[in-house]
Amino acid sequence: MSNINLHMYPSNFKYESRILKETKSLIDSGLVDRIFIAAIWESGLREHEQLDSKREVWRVPLKTRHLPNGRFWKVLKIIEWMIKIFIRFRKVPITLVNCHCLAVLPLGVMFKIFVKSKVIYDAHELETEKNWPGAIKKMAKVLERILICHVDRVIVINNSIAQWYKNKYSLEEIYVVKNVPYKQDINPSNVLRGKFGIQDDEILFIYQGLLDSRVKFLLDVFSKIDNKKHIVFMGCGILEDTVKKYEKNFSNIHFQPAVKPNEVLHYTASADVGINLIENLSLNHYYCLPNKVFEYILSGLPLIVSDFPEMGRLIDDCKCGWKVPVNERLVIELIENISKKDVKEKKNNALNYRQNLGWHKEERKLLQLYKELRSMP
Repeated sequence: MSNINLHMYPSNFKYESRILKETKSLIDSGLVDRIFIAAIWESGLREHEQLDSKREVWRVPLKTRHLPNGRFWKVLKIIEWMIKIFIRFRKVPITLVNCHCLAVLPLGVMFKIFVKSKVIYDAHELETEKNWPGAIKKMAKVLERILICHVDRVIVINNSIAQWYKNKYSLEEIYVVKNVPYKQDINPSNVLRGKFGIQDDEILFIYQGLLDSRVKFLLDVFSKIDNKKHIVFMGCGILEDTVKKYEKNFSNIHFQPAVKPNEVLHYTASADVGINLIENLSLNHYYCLPNKVFEYILSGLPLIVSDFPEMGRLIDDCKCGWKVPVNERLVIELIENISKKDVKEKKNNALNYRQNLGWHKEERKLLQLYKELRSMP
């Protein structure tokens, strides 16, 4: 009997590197014979995309997609999305379902009840502790508490979140699979320095990822410091136009559109220091350990991070950067005082530490989990 795996995540599936890595590992291992990935269609993207002979993405077209973006309308869109997925796959012998966020966990439990699938809650964040309004957060907590007892395995992205789940729900075992990129040989690159005309005696910082409210802090910081300290914002998001406006007004602020996942590290490696500063707006923020932190290290970059448990522990362990409270005065002071010599020292530590990193290590835990599930009745 074939092992068919369904992964569900309500995004447009353009840059979902974690799901791409997980599904590739599962197919390459032979533990899964076929994988369907359910996402949300948007204009300009293919509805059906064949990643390879055994992995297929279905971006579900929604009749509700033109409705406003308020919370009520978003719920309606998700409901339509889940109904269409269930109708499409209810007669397919799905053996395993990966729910990549809390919003799709009800659908995962439906597959367990009606299709007899095993369910993995593969949370990318501390789902119920996001910076949500009070009523929504309460509903999320109730929903997770009701549904988590029906899942067969729980995967989280770091040890702090794993401990939180153990304490919250008295769970004995939580699998930690960190969102670490593939290890690859990175050749020296000047792609960003060349594009923006940055001189050798100047220091180039990089922020990569979603250009949302978090980048406003960094824009304000770099608009007030020595113009020999440059920053590139690489990505896309709602503040893309804001970044472009700052780029026009400040010679040390630059914008690079998002690049393909397999090109990210090549671009990253052409900077000097990676930045991941997040304000402590919720417990989810406080416990975060983003993919970009590992991308910086694997690119051989030292990094500046918020002084939070997981990111701070990484800096303490590898001595490859600086941790700092997200306070404008303190961050400006830190950046102003970083020298080329400091960067070289931290970079050497990052290069040494990256020998211990790579998706090849994380995938072992994922594959062990699937082996356990296959042996369950």
